Amino acid sequence: MLEAWRKLARSPGSSVTILGLLFSALIVALLLVDFGTRYREAIASAQTDAANLAAILAEHAALTFEDIDRVLLEAEAIRKESLSGKYAGPGAANAALRQLARRSSILVAVGWTDASGEVIAHSYDHAPARSNISEMSHFIAHRDNVASGLFVAPPYRSAVNNKWFSAASRRLNNPDGSFAGIVTAPLDQSYLLKIYRTLDLGGDGSVVLLHRNGRILARVPEQKDVLGMSVAGGPLFTRYLPESDAGSYELTSPVDGIARVAGYKAVSGLPLVMVVTYARSHVLQPWYRHLYLFGPLAAAIVVVILVGTSLLQRQTSALAETNTRFNAALSNMPHGLSMFDADEKLLIANSRYREMYGLTEAQVQRGTPLRNIVRDYNTAEGVLDLDEFLEGAKQRAPRIITLADGRIISILRTPMQNGGWVATHQDITEKRRDETLLAEHAAELKLINTRFDVAISNMSQGLCLFDADKNLVISNGRYQQMYDLPDELVRPGTPLQRILQHYADRGEADQNLTVNQHLQRMPNQRQQDYQLKNSRQILIQRKPLPDGGWVATHEDVTEQRRGEQMLAEKAAELEVINLRFDAALNNMSQGLCLFDADQRIVVSNARYGEIYHLGSDQIRPGTSLAQILDYRREQGTHFADVAPDVYRKQNVKLPSEIRELTDGRVVAIARHMMPGGGWLTTHEDITDRAKNEKRIAFLAQHDLLTGLANRAVFSEKLDEAARRLERHGSTFTVLMLDLDRFKAVNDTLGHAAGDQLLVEVAKRLQSSLRDTDVLARLGGDEFAIIQENEKNQSEGAIGLALRIIGLIEQPFDLGGNRVSVGTSVGIAFAPEHGSDAEALLKKADVALYATKSAGRNDYRIFQSDMTESADTKKSMEAELREAMARDEFELHYQPVVDARTRAMSGVEAFVRWHHPSKGVLAPEQFLGTAASAGLVLPLGEWILRQACLDAAAWPSHVRIAVNVSAAQLLKGDFFDVVLCALVETGLSPERLELEVPSGAVLGGNPAAQLLTMRQLKNLGVSIVLDDCGMGYSAASFLQGFPFDKIKIDRSIVHGCTTRRDCAAAVASAIALADGLDIATVAKGVESWEQFESLLATGVDFVQGYLFGRPVPCSDVDFDMTIPAKRHVA
Repeated sequence: MLEAWRKLARSPGSSVTILGLLFSALIVALLLVDFGTRYREAIASAQTDAANLAAILAEHAALTFEDIDRVLLEAEAIRKESLSGKYAGPGAANAALRQLARRSSILVAVGWTDASGEVIAHSYDHAPARSNISEMSHFIAHRDNVASGLFVAPPYRSAVNNKWFSAASRRLNNPDGSFAGIVTAPLDQSYLLKIYRTLDLGGDGSVVLLHRNGRILARVPEQKDVLGMSVAGGPLFTRYLPESDAGSYELTSPVDGIARVAGYKAVSGLPLVMVVTYARSHVLQPWYRHLYLFGPLAAAIVVVILVGTSLLQRQTSALAETNTRFNAALSNMPHGLSMFDADEKLLIANSRYREMYGLTEAQVQRGTPLRNIVRDYNTAEGVLDLDEFLEGAKQRAPRIITLADGRIISILRTPMQNGGWVATHQDITEKRRDETLLAEHAAELKLINTRFDVAISNMSQGLCLFDADKNLVISNGRYQQMYDLPDELVRPGTPLQRILQHYADRGEADQNLTVNQHLQRMPNQRQQDYQLKNSRQILIQRKPLPDGGWVATHEDVTEQRRGEQMLAEKAAELEVINLRFDAALNNMSQGLCLFDADQRIVVSNARYGEIYHLGSDQIRPGTSLAQILDYRREQGTHFADVAPDVYRKQNVKLPSEIRELTDGRVVAIARHMMPGGGWLTTHEDITDRAKNEKRIAFLAQHDLLTGLANRAVFSEKLDEAARRLERHGSTFTVLMLDLDRFKAVNDTLGHAAGDQLLVEVAKRLQSSLRDTDVLARLGGDEFAIIQENEKNQSEGAIGLALRIIGLIEQPFDLGGNRVSVGTSVGIAFAPEHGSDAEALLKKADVALYATKSAGRNDYRIFQSDMTESADTKKSMEAELREAMARDEFELHYQPVVDARTRAMSGVEAFVRWHHPSKGVLAPEQFLGTAASAGLVLPLGEWILRQACLDAAAWPSHVRIAVNVSAAQLLKGDFFDVVLCALVETGLSPERLELEVPSGAVLGGNPAAQLLTMRQLKNLGVSIVLDDCGMGYSAASFLQGFPFDKIKIDRSIVHGCTTRRDCAAAVASAIALADGLDIATVAKGVESWEQFESLLATGVDFVQGYLFGRPVPCSDVDFDMTIPAKRHVA
């Protein structure tokens, strides 16, 4: 900055410039001070006005709430009078409160509550919108604070019209000081808004009444969604209010984003703050008018001063510059200059003049006579003739003199009007020498031109030269011959346009450009390829000349281009081959690497580096195999079982090998030896393939779920044991195991739970065996064990069977469900029961079948008579499956009679099997076999669907009862099965009764069964408890499930007339059912005495041979009634 001022001070007219700048700066400074003072005064005045107005409005708010407080105190007095009995009832107290509420326009209502928040009295002329205000903030504040002073609640929305209200309230206390409720008055902010609207706050001014918690109680001007808005995070609550209860500040409004000047005042004794704001734009309007008036005026004055200063400075600088240029011109003239007046005295002389004649400054001072100066000229001729010299000056005659040092000076004198003259002195020594040299050069140039003509005439290239006017200067014969030009077009001076027109006339020019366009473009084309009509390729190269012309050479490159094209085609072909090779190399799934005879890399692909985690710089050509092995060791991808030296000497000679890396991966390596030494090797990561092969090998011999040996491995082990028996006499035992109730677990808890159960069973079985024993899962829930080398074969097998039964019957925890299952074991001894492996396995299976037939959760040792029984049962299972396919089943129906009306109320369905050879079979003859064969569910679904289908065609008052097995009820989709049967057959759900065995309800998952029953009840289906009196007739049991009826078992009904215990059981069951509003059905009634006894006891329905046996659907008599007396049929 200082240097700039120094530069300015040295410049011409600097004083004028500095004075103008200082004066302009003074004007700007005074204007800025004025603007700043006026700005601060405007803001300060607005802050003072806002604070004063806020204080006034705060005082008004305090008086308003003081009046509200008096109303609340009077309402509290009305409450005390009401409690003392002064008012006849709540209506009188409410009327007094309405009279009180009219005293203030801000009050919406007034009333009081009890300690629970219930509104006891109020001034509304209707029921209040909220009858209980225990969740309102002012109620909570009084309830949790013993202070009984006035409390102003934050804003809240009306429960009626979503309008914003606040509330003033006071605490009510019991005589012992405990909380008795509050006296409260909802406040309508519109009262305050009417007052605030009367205030003139200018454009965008506002008045805001805030609660101490930061929420807006009232605001003018009104704006949507502002009331209740929280500004607790603003500067008023975070900075100013904590420091002072009154003051002013500036802010940008969070409500409308307008910059404002605000004044605030906290309302004394209340949780309220009054804020008054002026829009900052409104406050600064006078300041902006002053700024817009005097700012441009001052700017114009400053501009005038600066422009005037600039013009004056430019004029001064221009004069100084002119003088400087004149002095510079004199000093830098290549000639000497001298000026003499009419008195022959020197007026001016430049330095070149002094240097030329070797004169000092003293000899050429202004006023020096010419005679004195000329006398000092040191010429070769001696002293000049002064008279002759002066005469020549007056006649403007040039004069040439030769100085003593040989220089030649040419003097040209020009007379002036006042009688003096100006003389220029030029040293022409070099010029004279140049003229001599020029003559010599001309002779030499002539010789060169002769030689040049010979050279260009014998060039293999065509040559032409054009001047700046695009006229031909010179060309050689090759140029004329190449383009077949006539002699008149290659004469010097021929315009280029004529030559181009000749090309166009012959049809050789570019048809896309005109001759003039060619003419314009050609000088700028440094290089051009041109093809003649005979297909010859001409390369034209142009070089511009200093004078604006150019010289061009024209070379026939036809053969050269053909060679270049062939080379380019070969290069492109080679590039394609290289690209294909690179693509094939880098997209191989295998790593590839070529080593030379010195075990150094020749080429490798990216996959080779990926397999061994090597970077491209680590497998670049030239890298040795030893370095590669070191890099791999650093990366942890070296071979786990071979040393680097051994690998480099021996392994590289192997045609192929499979190696495991230290990171666990497996790599297959193949090598192909090269004729000149070295080898090509491929590397493939076969980790997944190796793992899969191991996994496949494992799965081929093991059960996928439990990890135990599978049937194939068990058969091999059994064959091996049989061979050891044959060779060495080693005994062994085969144990077959099957889980009891496993299907029920699958049906109720799902297959995932079943799989978990199998895994847990496998673990328990393994824990009970020795390392020499063989355990396998044969499929489903079947397991097999081979036990060898027991000293006492029978005791060892029985002991193992008992251990297994004890382990398996312990409860299992399946995902939070405790499940108990059992296991049945079949045992066969070798050699006692034979030595053939397959036969032993079958005999153990027969023993297992005998165990399951005898009651399960036990063991049996094979006996020869078991085979026939097992074969018979298996034959029946097969016949049952065929019967299902051939539709050999039929339903028979037995009537159920209303004991009071003696008319049929419904029927019960019973299944019959039309066996091809055995005739009609009753359920007890085949249902047990169906259960063991897993046919209960499909058979039960068929019975349900067929019964619904038959009943749909019967009279609407006849209900159909269908027995449900435990397996059906325990299966999770039983509700869906019933629903589908009803939907498909069209039977009304109210006509269907499902008879549930008590054991099925208590077994399995009672909670799930209860849910299913309730779903069926909601559908309209009736639930009947079968076999009541068999141990499940407790009141708690009947209350826990939604039974509509209970059936008294036939064994109790048969003895009701002959045995006291049976009669008591019947009476107890009927009394319990009556107490629970459950109907009763007595089944198995076969005598008139039984019926009369049951009728006297109060039974609702009866069923038995007395009223009819089960008959086919076509034989059912729906109009039957019981006569006065009937004998058993």
